[in-house]
Amino acid sequence: MMLTVHATCEEELFYPAARAANVDSDLLDEAEVEHASAKDLIAQIRAMGPDDELYDAKVKVLGEYIEHHVEEEEGEMFPKCRRSAMDLAALAEQLAARKAELMADEAEMAA
Repeated sequence: MMLTVHATCEEELFYPAARAANVDSDLLDEAEVEHASAKDLIAQIRAMGPDDELYDAKVKVLGEYIEHHVEEEEGEMFPKCRRSAMDLAALAEQLAARKAELMADEAEMAA
């Protein structure tokens, strides 16, 4: 659930803001493709049980995708964003508000 919420926040708010600030479009394109792959694996894992065939393999691959994605964001994308004209303080507030909305939606669906 946390990965899905995080990805949604990035896709809806962070990536569009980075694109508007002319942050490396190739890096943003790659991040969006990584998100699509991760979201597909998350959906597959959510539809499975821990005893299902390939469950462990899918969880491992998802972890590897996420680790790679975080390394690129922290090592490449975030430094470029900090050097850009992005209003990071305002964006942080928007991201926190959207995360709270999505978490409430998830909790409501789980109840």
